Amino acid sequence: MKKIQINIILALILIFQLTSCQKLTDLNVNPNSPVNVSSNYILTYVLIQTSSTYAALGDVGSDVSGAMQYGQSGTNQSAPTLNQLLWTPSSWAAEYDALRNIELIHANAISSGNKLFEAISLVLRAFNFGLATDLFGDIPYSEALLAGKTGLYFPVYDKQSSVYKGVLADLKAADALLADPNISTYGISASADLLYKGSAAGWRKFANSLRMRYAMRLINKKTDMTALGVDVIAEFNAAVPNAFTSTTDEAFIPYLGTAANTSYPGGLLRTANPNFTVKPCKTIVDSLKLKKDPRLYRWVLPVTSKWDATISGAKTYTNPYGEAQAVTYAITTNFALDTTLFVGLAPNLAVIDLGNYNRGTAALPSPDNPEKRPWVSFLHGRYRLNNDPLIRMDLMSYSEVEFLQAEAAQRGGFATSDPETHFKNGILASMKRWGITDGASGFNFTTFYSNPTVSYALASNKLERIINQKWVSLWLNVESWFDWRRTGYPNLKTGPVTQYGAALPLRFMYPLPNLDPAYLVNYKAAVANLVPTNYVPVGQSADHSYSRMWLLQNTGFPY
Repeated sequence: MKKIQINIILALILIFQLTSCQKLTDLNVNPNSPVNVSSNYILTYVLIQTSSTYAALGDVGSDVSGAMQYGQSGTNQSAPTLNQLLWTPSSWAAEYDALRNIELIHANAISSGNKLFEAISLVLRAFNFGLATDLFGDIPYSEALLAGKTGLYFPVYDKQSSVYKGVLADLKAADALLADPNISTYGISASADLLYKGSAAGWRKFANSLRMRYAMRLINKKTDMTALGVDVIAEFNAAVPNAFTSTTDEAFIPYLGTAANTSYPGGLLRTANPNFTVKPCKTIVDSLKLKKDPRLYRWVLPVTSKWDATISGAKTYTNPYGEAQAVTYAITTNFALDTTLFVGLAPNLAVIDLGNYNRGTAALPSPDNPEKRPWVSFLHGRYRLNNDPLIRMDLMSYSEVEFLQAEAAQRGGFATSDPETHFKNGILASMKRWGITDGASGFNFTTFYSNPTVSYALASNKLERIINQKWVSLWLNVESWFDWRRTGYPNLKTGPVTQYGAALPLRFMYPLPNLDPAYLVNYKAAVANLVPTNYVPVGQSADHSYSRMWLLQNTGFPY
């Protein structure tokens, strides 16, 4: 992907920003119909909307980041949702906002005969509808954008299987359009396309990489999809030759940091209070330490107060990338405490235990700020900046494509072979994405890979090994939750305090329902298709974060 200056979006966001109302009547409203707006302008807005929405789902402090044990709240702020998994009704306003504007691009493309814009609109439509059904289950799909044409304000919720069929159909159609050798003759503004600068080749690789993602998403439901006329293995195999082949193909948008709406959410342009509340979780930190994984230093800071058996006093710690930090050592004989330099916060703790985790008998600082207590690591400082070269809005990475191929080869039945090579490539691509190079700053990949907890050859459960490494590579990305739901990996264990029992949530709850009877009939039909697990309290609605959507029903996963 080419990094493109996106200052033009500042005006566009004012033009296209829509209400965040969650009522279903809003899904079909087309606020732009009185104005004939260029697809180039709409595309810029849609790309920002789609990228920021997707990035936020797994980012620091999100519900998913807590469930996947990337982060935990160190105070009572957000602890019920982040730590204790008390998820509440969600919103799909951003996805449908993007989809309304994508529909404008698609309509303009059809009327003008612009096949490149048509293909791009199909890719983005598939991405947003796919994301919405990933999160919720059955969703408005076939009738979702018809209000301006037919006056239909209460669309039905299509079955999830039908939505996935449409997603794969759109991506396949986009690939066919983008394969046209004359596709580059169709006009599109390079500055408007924040992903690929108008490159049809880039969009084709993205489309096929997404086909791989969704084909594998459906692997446990391949029989059901075959009955609908979709061969998910054939879809995967057809996509591989034209998917990402290097990190230069990746779909992402950087944060410019020039204004609030071009800055990372943790920076001072977006918040007056830099986030020290969310701490890295013990699960991911311990995994990185065990594997001697250098990505630890990109994501996590050492503690500022370290327990030690023999050393005391002020020291300076410098990581392999030259970043120095003052650390105060204190002697302890309590080896129940974590005496390492990098300490994650254990998952799912009671609120009363959060601020005292790993404190031992130490006196509280004076003055005391519970967010900044020094015995647990903070997230790296780059997560409190307006922008950083390593922080960006990722839609899909080359690393993910390689791990998908590793999984396909390991499972068998796909055209892909040699799972270990793809596994290695996935790790190397993730390292490169985080600025880590074999042979530089003390990192040797051969040494790293020889660790028994990393090596593919030494793994007793090779699928688990693949997905566990993919979980690391998908740091702060919602995709790791989607993988966990269909595989049960990584085998995450809950802590002592969770709202609904010792398990992780399975879906987002629908937006708070509109009470109009015409809406409720469709909403209730969708809820009837959900299957509550034993973690849904008796008497509560099946519209619950612990209910199974169609994708997870009768699969045995994740529990």
